[in-house]
Amino acid sequence: MNRLEHHFPWLAAQLGDGFSDALRYLVAFLISLGIALVLTPLFRECARRMGIVDNPDPRRINKVPIPRGGGLSIIFAFNVTVWLLAWYHGGYVTRTFGMSHLIAFTGCSLVLATIGLIDDMVGLRPVIKLFGQIAVAVSLYFAGFHCGGILVAFPPWLDLLLTSFWIVGAINAFNLIDGLDGLASGIALIASIGMTGALFFTGRPVETLPFLIFAGGCLGFLKYNFHPASVFLGDTGSMFLGMTIASLPLLSGTRTELMASLGMPLLVMGVPIFDTFLAIWRRVVRHFLPEGVVAKLQGREEGVMQPDKDHIHHRLLREAMNNQRRVAMILYGLTAVFVLLGLSSILLRGRGVGLFFIAFVTATFVVVRNFECIELFDTGKLFTANTFRRRRYLALPLAILFDAIILCGVFLVCWFSTRADPVVTRPVLLEWMPLFVVPAFVCLAVGKIYRRVWARAQLRDYIVLGFCLVMGACISIGMIWMLSELHHKLLRFSALFAAISLLGLSIIRARRECLAAVVQVFGRNVQRFDKAAERTLIYGGGLRLRGYLRELFRIPGAAHRLIIGLIDDDPLLKGRMIAGYPVLGTGVELEQIIEEHRICEVVLTCVMDPEYQAQVVERLHKTGVRVILWSCQETEL
Repeated sequence: MNRLEHHFPWLAAQLGDGFSDALRYLVAFLISLGIALVLTPLFRECARRMGIVDNPDPRRINKVPIPRGGGLSIIFAFNVTVWLLAWYHGGYVTRTFGMSHLIAFTGCSLVLATIGLIDDMVGLRPVIKLFGQIAVAVSLYFAGFHCGGILVAFPPWLDLLLTSFWIVGAINAFNLIDGLDGLASGIALIASIGMTGALFFTGRPVETLPFLIFAGGCLGFLKYNFHPASVFLGDTGSMFLGMTIASLPLLSGTRTELMASLGMPLLVMGVPIFDTFLAIWRRVVRHFLPEGVVAKLQGREEGVMQPDKDHIHHRLLREAMNNQRRVAMILYGLTAVFVLLGLSSILLRGRGVGLFFIAFVTATFVVVRNFECIELFDTGKLFTANTFRRRRYLALPLAILFDAIILCGVFLVCWFSTRADPVVTRPVLLEWMPLFVVPAFVCLAVGKIYRRVWARAQLRDYIVLGFCLVMGACISIGMIWMLSELHHKLLRFSALFAAISLLGLSIIRARRECLAAVVQVFGRNVQRFDKAAERTLIYGGGLRLRGYLRELFRIPGAAHRLIIGLIDDDPLLKGRMIAGYPVLGTGVELEQIIEEHRICEVVLTCVMDPEYQAQVVERLHKTGVRVILWSCQETEL
């Protein structure tokens, strides 16, 4: 007989077993909610009196000092409620936790809360926090929280690494996403609801109890944390949110319940995980950019651990005109979509792969269109920057190595396309590989391919490259004909090898120019959101325009120019596109275009007669815009 039947026999008789379970879950949720509602104002006042506040600075969003460390109320609400239920009706708690798991989880949560509280009070070095998080993750592993039992039977050392990486990654994901009023606590609330639904749909309703308790604590805290927030989670609370969402599903997961055990947590943490990935990518790239190298030489710390203001919520906030409620709702909705996707895949089962494919394509489009322009732009700058170029003595060996990899890869591709042919068997192809690759290398060397500067290559260089590859294929055919019987299928194989090799080697040699073009495309997206960018009009759509666009991001101050369009004196070009920019009109319409598009500066890139150029400059000065001449013509000195 449980305690409910002992103290309230009339209520237990009326409700029955099913209603009794539902009431028990509801009571657990309400207890956690009530504790969080009561404790959050108390912790907020204590933090204010102790000076544990977030003071405004250029990186933070809040305009006034706000107490932090309020996440302690969620920690207390969860642990107190779980232990209260374990004392009052232990069976329902131990079905999910087990007493040893409960003790370990409570101890680790208190250790993590202590680390976060110290960081909120006096600040800790990121490395020290990371070591503390790893210690907590390792402790949870030895207490029975494993990833290996869910996927496959991993060796213990590999299981330890995977579990630690999973838990530490989730902790830091929520720590990074906690930069907006109510964002981290709201996403955690949606995540707990999603996990509850996943467990219910997979036939494990009893195991939903901890997630309902966790949801109650998050909801109680969210009342004070939603915009305008009167208290912040701090590292104390954000790290606990990540640890809870990552570790609870590991207790009872099996291979048959993979979606509920690992798939659903991955989906509900989609926004924090994506933001963490972008942050690491962005900070590593910026660390190696020229400005990052200069900062390092000057003694300023620039690296993965250093915060910035380019997280997802920061970008959306800039687009939403600092409307925190709107940004929070957008990210809540995105997390809810991920949750619904996971629940749908559980219900549809066999069609879940199709849903994931549709979601992946959609998410990829949204990411590339809206979020990754900063990371791809910085990465492009890194690979096109002079400071990242290979040293001269490595250029030739690396070029030969890349060519060898491409030629061998092309040979295997050709073999896969002809492997059904009884003439072109595997042993024959293995004998043919050196007969195809070596002559190609010899012809490339004779054609002086490795002495050409491919960053400034013209059409003639690529014609020579193609001729060398065709000659190499012909030499290969002749050698094979001398060694064995010639078959007409060999001619098709050789032509295919030469064509694909030409494509592969041309792409690897044109990679820098292609990358520079990609940098320009993403640079436009960056400039669209730069409020300080100067609206620029380019006069001239000829060959010198291409040179200007190629050098645009190397010109001091030019990175803050937002090119609106072009002007060209050829009336047939009006309304057409050149290099991705629209031709807005001719020189006759100059003043009208400047006024209509609010132009700040005009860059002259075309060759003009000196008298006509003086007239154009005079007209431009009357409009009040800045005039810049970009010239790359010969001048006798």
